[in-house]
Amino acid sequence: MKHILSNYWIAHIGQTLIILVAAALVVRFFHAMLGRAERRESRHGEPSRRATVYRLLASVIRYVIDFIAIVMILSGFHVQTTSIVASAGILGLAVSFGAQGLVQDVVTGVFLLYEDQFAVGEQVTFPNLTLSGTVREVGIRITRLTGTTGELVIVPNRLILEVQNHSRGTSSVAIMVPVSPVENPDRVQASLQRAVAVAASEGIVDATVTGVTAFATAQVTWTVSAPATVDNQLATDRQLRKTIAQALYQDGITLAGMAQKGSTHG
Repeated sequence: MKHILSNYWIAHIGQTLIILVAAALVVRFFHAMLGRAERRESRHGEPSRRATVYRLLASVIRYVIDFIAIVMILSGFHVQTTSIVASAGILGLAVSFGAQGLVQDVVTGVFLLYEDQFAVGEQVTFPNLTLSGTVREVGIRITRLTGTTGELVIVPNRLILEVQNHSRGTSSVAIMVPVSPVENPDRVQASLQRAVAVAASEGIVDATVTGVTAFATAQVTWTVSAPATVDNQLATDRQLRKTIAQALYQDGITLAGMAQKGSTHG
């Protein structure tokens, strides 16, 4: 009798070890495969949202295989697993009702990743949250931003209802130049056109003199615009302002509010 029981336990313990080793090997195989895919995408500069998907799949695979291994081990010891599987289904249903916010976060996160609405390193604004910043991490449940003052902001995905992605598409700078109304418009335009030409030689291409865009009692406002991206918008604005100021100074154009020169330009 003892011999039979000994063989019984040896057989089932051996079977348990085989199942555990097999489960560990399968998990390791999928983790290695997904890890290689993630590294390959990062070398090619692909959007980081794929890395998040790979990590999510690795986590799901681990939990599924662990659950299957536990059920198989219990079955080997003649434990009724039907009730366990049914309980897991009931538990999942209860969790879905009791954690609706979590489910919404996950569902929204999946769509954010699938639709590639933004990626790590991009500058975004969430208008409904009056929140702007640089994307630090796109998760399946939360999104992390670096705020405008450097703080870490964690946003549940379900709260992201609208996205303004400033890193995609084109932007522009528009510089208002308030000029004294006594200045000859032809001279002002010629001076601004020269500034635009100088700016083009310095790398600010396609800048244009829009023309007169506003009148006031003591000034005429001219506008100069140029295309830019989020990354170079500030630098473009500063360089173009400097070029315009140099051209106006060299041509003796009087800005609004400045003391008038001894003679009026003709």
